[in-house]
Amino acid sequence: MFRSSPKHVLVVGAGPLARATVADLRKRSGVAVMGVLALPGETPHDRLETPVLGPVSELPQHLFGTLVDEVYMAGDVVRDHAALQEAIDECERIGTAFALPATPFRLHRSTPRGCRMGADGFIHYRPGFAQPWGERLKRAMDVAGAAAGLLALSPLLLGVAALIKATSPGPVFFGQLRVGRNGRMFRMLKFRSMVVDAEKVQRELLDANEQEGPVFKIRRDPRITRVGAFIRRYSIDELPQLWNVLVGDMSIVGPRPPILREVQQYQPWQRRRLSVRPGLTCFWQVSGRNEIGFDEWMKLDLKYVDQWSVGTDVRLILRTIPVVVKGSGAS
Repeated sequence: MFRSSPKHVLVVGAGPLARATVADLRKRSGVAVMGVLALPGETPHDRLETPVLGPVSELPQHLFGTLVDEVYMAGDVVRDHAALQEAIDECERIGTAFALPATPFRLHRSTPRGCRMGADGFIHYRPGFAQPWGERLKRAMDVAGAAAGLLALSPLLLGVAALIKATSPGPVFFGQLRVGRNGRMFRMLKFRSMVVDAEKVQRELLDANEQEGPVFKIRRDPRITRVGAFIRRYSIDELPQLWNVLVGDMSIVGPRPPILREVQQYQPWQRRRLSVRPGLTCFWQVSGRNEIGFDEWMKLDLKYVDQWSVGTDVRLILRTIPVVVKGSGAS
């Protein structure tokens, strides 16, 4: 039921430490080494076992345009300090996890005492949730909440499905490719609220877009069906995403998942919102939704990334309930 995909790792450095790091990573199951980026003046090791993708100066293009879960900084912290610092700054700006060398030695049977260094010789840093236990707790809450929600709401889900089928030709569900954590693509489920060829018709309506930034929104969208207007107003069309939460594509609380076309138009600082799992509800969802500007929306999402706590999730869920009942800010 639960989806998993390889952890995509990029290594900064092409010398002896990079060679040892790549060798360690390649032994681990569930890890895909994309390649290495050479540091200034560095001669690539002749036994790297992975391609040299280019110089470290190209790190921004790799982080912004491809799926990268973590970057290993495998360089000499004294000799390569300036280049490594720039790479760290880029990871923090975009919101990509990274690991710094704590020791040039590989530890196979010993464990460090008095610090949180990993046995792989790196100290791991990640954006968003500061403690690993926090993410595990959040995931447990997601699984329990999604399973309970699907079970409790099953009569409503079946009724809406029957209504859509009876009143509009086409499938009950609409699956759309969305961008998830770190740029990982997944198919997000919704009850179909528009005509079947809605995406084709959208191209003819681009001049009527009322939302700033790369997002497309218009209040009186001619593509929306009569049943669709009702289920969108009260966010009922979003309920199938509880399945996305259950299988691990999404979280109950988190930034809303964008489409690829929108992400391709992001500024670098906006992409940091992809450093956590997307969610059903968030600060934007309870703060007026389509009534606020795009930049403010992005800032609200980054507020969530930076200030996450269990209490924040609980408060946002409780704030979402009256918003959904009133149909506030929906279109």
